[in-house]
Amino acid sequence: MYKRVFGVLAIMTAAFAGYGQMAFNTLEEVWQYADTHNTAIKNAAYEVKKGEREVQRSYLDLLPDVNANAAYTDNLTIQTTLIPAVIFGGPEGVYRPVQFGQKYTYNAGFTAQLDLVNVQTWYNTRVARETKELNKAGLNNTKRNTYQQIAAQYYAYLLNKEALRLAAISAAAADSVYAAVNNRFNEGAVSLPNMDVAKLNSERAQQTLITARYQLLSSLNSLRGLLGLSVSDSISITQSLGSVSNTVSQEAFQEDPSIRLAYHQTLLNYGRYQTANAGAFPTISVLYSNNTQQFDNTFRPFDAAGPQWFPATYWSLRASWTVFNGGDRWLRSQKAKLTYLQSKEDEEQARRQAAINDDNLRLDHQKTVLLLNKAESVMNLSYDNYRHISLRYEEGLASLEDRLRAFTDYISYQNQYLNSLSEMLVRSYNIKLRQRSF
Repeated sequence: MYKRVFGVLAIMTAAFAGYGQMAFNTLEEVWQYADTHNTAIKNAAYEVKKGEREVQRSYLDLLPDVNANAAYTDNLTIQTTLIPAVIFGGPEGVYRPVQFGQKYTYNAGFTAQLDLVNVQTWYNTRVARETKELNKAGLNNTKRNTYQQIAAQYYAYLLNKEALRLAAISAAAADSVYAAVNNRFNEGAVSLPNMDVAKLNSERAQQTLITARYQLLSSLNSLRGLLGLSVSDSISITQSLGSVSNTVSQEAFQEDPSIRLAYHQTLLNYGRYQTANAGAFPTISVLYSNNTQQFDNTFRPFDAAGPQWFPATYWSLRASWTVFNGGDRWLRSQKAKLTYLQSKEDEEQARRQAAINDDNLRLDHQKTVLLLNKAESVMNLSYDNYRHISLRYEEGLASLEDRLRAFTDYISYQNQYLNSLSEMLVRSYNIKLRQRSF
């Protein structure tokens, strides 16, 4: 039975030794790799770049619009107009049909328009800048959330390695008890119920061993998914759980990325509120136009000897102002104002809640460290007690019931230790994240 337990461990060790092409020694190394390979982080980075392009576009809107045009018209039928015949020396009251124009018309030119005053365009530039800053804050918030997911799977892997180690010890102990009880049962010195309890403990220990083994593989696959790797990519974690300290740095917490996100969301909504009010201001622009035309009854558009070109050039100063549009502008402004006030409330609540969460995190970490130390001490004492009773049992000084009860207690305290260890690891990596500047 010992060979079966430690054979499983040997297979697991060989399996993970094969994952040597991509090795991580610390959680920080995994985070660094995720910065350029995690899909959520890369998509958030794309949003930042899109925001930068939108800022550039908003500034380009401040430049003049220049449009060139060219046209060729073939008058298949020239319009007929009636004019008084008296113009040509004819009698009064008589009209003569005539046709003005020529068959072919050529037109070319350009226009340039610049808005001297356009409040909405100015505010659109501000909105674009705040959108870019919001996307940056979103990238940092995405990093924080992704780091948290990675840390959960990273420490789950280490925890499952520890659970596998403890499960192997428990399985070996359970198999030893079962083998001894079975021999005594065959000798008629142990009752069937006691033998069944020993067998039950052995089977449960094997179940725990199997569960720990497959949870170890699952946590590694989950980590692959967060790092943008496929199931066939080799990955290994060389850090051991024993090297993870239950003490954390006393560095001050950095600003919560969610606060920065809420702050820029407030500024963005304020900019949109100002943009909604921009319709109340007039738009003043200057326009310059330069066109030229040519008329001919013969199709020869590129002939230098053709008819004369007639230029038409002008500039103008224009002002437009929407005086009334049925109240739509006012309603949109009020809606934007309410959205701004709502985001301001969300920002203030985010600041208050972040402070509460930070204080609770410190308290929870202190509590979990104390409970972990106690749980580890109780588990070790329980295992020593089980070994002591086992020796007494071999010497005939303790009953089988005492030995089985001591083993059951050890398994229970072992589970309590693993739960306490899990709680401590969660608080530890959350504190690391709060001390990290994004």
